[in-house]
Amino acid sequence: MASEPQFFPPTPEPAPLSPVPVEKPARPRRRTGFIAVALASAIIGGLVGSAATILLAPQLIKVTPSGTAVVAPLAPITNNLTEESAVISVAAQAGKAVVEIKTTITSPDMFLQQEQHGIGSGFIVRSDGYIVTNNHVVENARQLQVILRDQAKTYDARVVGTSPDDDVAVLKIDATDLPTLNWADSSALKVGQLAIAIGSPLGQQNSVTKGVISALHRFISIPNPTTGQVENILNAIQTDAQINPGNSGGPLLNSAGQVVGVNFAIEQAQAGPGLGFALDGNAARDIANQLVQTGHVNRPFLGVTYNQLDETAAAANGLVVGAVVTAITAGSPADHAGIKVNDVITKVNDQTIDDQHPLKDVLRQYAPGTKVSVAIYRGGKTQTLQVTLGTHP
Repeated sequence: MASEPQFFPPTPEPAPLSPVPVEKPARPRRRTGFIAVALASAIIGGLVGSAATILLAPQLIKVTPSGTAVVAPLAPITNNLTEESAVISVAAQAGKAVVEIKTTITSPDMFLQQEQHGIGSGFIVRSDGYIVTNNHVVENARQLQVILRDQAKTYDARVVGTSPDDDVAVLKIDATDLPTLNWADSSALKVGQLAIAIGSPLGQQNSVTKGVISALHRFISIPNPTTGQVENILNAIQTDAQINPGNSGGPLLNSAGQVVGVNFAIEQAQAGPGLGFALDGNAARDIANQLVQTGHVNRPFLGVTYNQLDETAAAANGLVVGAVVTAITAGSPADHAGIKVNDVITKVNDQTIDDQHPLKDVLRQYAPGTKVSVAIYRGGKTQTLQVTLGTHP
């Protein structure tokens, strides 16, 4: 179930106490199969830091004037961009803009005074020191340090702004002329295309893994054991590129070294590496830009909780593709406009609501106070309601 106004980011689970100052990663927090991939460790009363290229030679059938068939091999094909060379290039160039983030969090427990040390990843989006990462990497941190790949210096960082609903945060370090990454258009992603992840999995800085885009528009729910709430990500990118604790906040890249997603979670399998998930790049880019410009996200508020229906789910329930409303916030814009539980929202203005365009992402395009037309399917008929969007509480 997707809840527009609610999002509760993960909190790190402390690692077993260590009596000696040995830095080692803690076991990642388990969340009913899903794990937010920041890496944390904890102590009491001290500071313990945390393809090969395949050349094909197909055969050409050459027919002589007499009609005799002569088999001759083609010359090897020279491909300037093999998968191997693409990964090498991305690792060498894009990797310069990927950073390791070390965090120190003081436990609220007054008696134990426990400190947690976490490791996550991030990437530079502006040469003057703006860095994108996950909200759960930096949440509640009292100290943030950033380490660049090609510099031994450690930078103190400050939080520019966060969006817990989207698990995105922006940090700032005092530096200039830094290498940066560019965003790709994630709406153009295709299942099967090359995916490259760079980050600090298990604390190993600037590690590179590769795979493919396994699926798009995944809906995943991550229970938060501390609050009992559920985090819902509606448009996640699934990849088989190896993602481990510590990869949180690092980029998922295409073969051109452009950011298509922000790595944030894994689903553990009983055996094998499991599945990796990244936040949709277009949504993360828009949120990060707002955070850089204003320090916060100016999010419109409709006031509905809903489930996204694809074609299969819609057909099984005798409904249409869209967002089926499961709850309405009293006094919200949706309530005032007459939207009801079990309505299916099919359009906002001229934009169809479907797997590629979830309601949450479509609404994000509008500022609070904007009047929009919302098409709903109710009782076998479609009608249009006028809604003035509010400000997200």
